[in-house]
Amino acid sequence: MRVKGLAAVAAAMMVLATGCTGDEPDPRGSGGPGGDASSVRIVAGSEQESVVETIVKPWCASKGYHCDVTLKGSVDQARLLAGGSRDYDAYWFASSVFSQLGDKANVLQDVQPMFLTPVVFAGWRSEMQRLGFAGRPDVGIADILRAVESGRTTVWVTNPTQSNSGATVLFGFMNYFAGNGAGTPLSQEQLDSPAVEQGVTRFIAAMDQTPPSTGTLMTECLARPNDCRTMFTYEDLVIEKNQELVKAGKEPLVVAYPRGSLAISDAPLGFLPHDDAGDAAKRKIVRELQEHLLTDAGAQSQLLKLGRRPISGVGLTLENPDLAVFNPDWGIQATINEQGIQYPAAPVIEAALDRYQTRYRRPVNTFYCLDGSGSMASNEGWDGVKAAAHQIFDQDQAALNFLRTHPQDSTTVGIFNRDLVEGTPWVVDGNDEAGLHGLTEKVNAYRPTGGTNMYACLQRAATDLRGPQPGDRRRLVVLMTDGRSESDDRGGAVSALKAMGVPVIAIAFGRDVDAAQLRDVAAATGGAYVQQDDLVAALRQAAGYK
Repeated sequence: MRVKGLAAVAAAMMVLATGCTGDEPDPRGSGGPGGDASSVRIVAGSEQESVVETIVKPWCASKGYHCDVTLKGSVDQARLLAGGSRDYDAYWFASSVFSQLGDKANVLQDVQPMFLTPVVFAGWRSEMQRLGFAGRPDVGIADILRAVESGRTTVWVTNPTQSNSGATVLFGFMNYFAGNGAGTPLSQEQLDSPAVEQGVTRFIAAMDQTPPSTGTLMTECLARPNDCRTMFTYEDLVIEKNQELVKAGKEPLVVAYPRGSLAISDAPLGFLPHDDAGDAAKRKIVRELQEHLLTDAGAQSQLLKLGRRPISGVGLTLENPDLAVFNPDWGIQATINEQGIQYPAAPVIEAALDRYQTRYRRPVNTFYCLDGSGSMASNEGWDGVKAAAHQIFDQDQAALNFLRTHPQDSTTVGIFNRDLVEGTPWVVDGNDEAGLHGLTEKVNAYRPTGGTNMYACLQRAATDLRGPQPGDRRRLVVLMTDGRSESDDRGGAVSALKAMGVPVIAIAFGRDVDAAQLRDVAAATGGAYVQQDDLVAALRQAAGYK
């Protein structure tokens, strides 16, 4: 199969933009020629939410600027930028990994990192003490791998193709397996080497869960402490969550900094010119915001309270840190003498992320249960399903979303109304492009009708997924519905999936959905609940659990 990466975006039709959180700006707002001189539109990583709310928005208000900030995932930002979107005046990525992929044409100007936060290995305090990692400044990758592969703990990391935190962890491990020092980036030759190939495959196989975003990882891990005992995440998010946990009288997380492969998020912010009369004014606002974040004493103090390390410091060293924030009891080190890894060039990043999808990750047997009831026609839900099928199953689009199908995957699509729709489910084994495109065509040809019984589809999924899977293949169910389901088959279907350890990603669409039913299925099976009226975004997010 020919590899198609983000470079192809410029030649593709822009797809529906999907956001993690935040309000969408008016696409025709300040981006028109000579738009409002006091207005600027910024698209930022969802990791920046607390900084946006605490620092950016108050600063904009104090200056009389109208700042529209939309929070999006890493892939969405990269696709928008690479595709030539004019919807935003500035891009604020979580780290340089996806900014390089999105900005291969070097269209961003005045790009500067705004603050630093290292990616850490974190676990519940009791778990880190039991592993012997609490209080140790020298926990290495080999130590972590031994603990995980021996079954002494479980570890989660975000999907590297969907999230900056997962990608930075991936390149930290790749540098380790390549034998590189911190200042030496991974080369294409090293990426092709057996040492990196085998090492990364071993690392990915050791991960218990790979949620599609850092926010989802943190939320689900904290909600399921028995399943998620350790994880790779950002230091600043551990600090934020620990403050909440301690306030609630709960056990905090303790961190370790992976020695020899420390990855650092640098939050680069850059201006995107539109070559119109409004550029000068908007560029001025972005530059002023950068200066405020980088040099203003008040902003620096606020960043520190949020657990962000200022760029102005010496490396990752903090002078007179607030120990209530950078708390040594949580394993937080105010002084980190180790240099962060240097990220590889964009072509190597893209090749590595492509290989994650088709070579490194464990193959998955995915069963989609899609609501084909009559209401899906009247509320335009089926149009969203059709658009999502194109994005997920058609491999040219899946490549742009970093969701390509593994050669050993199995993809099943079942449609339900009052029962499982006759003629379904449809199954495609492997990554046959024609067969996967056939799934899109069949979804497009279906016309919604009838009532709603999602449990009939879940029961069929349990039947089809029963038994050993070839090649250690994982099993996953993606369920989407817009209404309240009949529940005659509930007990048997959910119990069977739970007994087999098959998680269900349950997507709630529309105002009439019974959220309690979906939350119950997700919780019982160790899956996840997603409330999302943009089905392209929702089904892409669900596919990101692979």
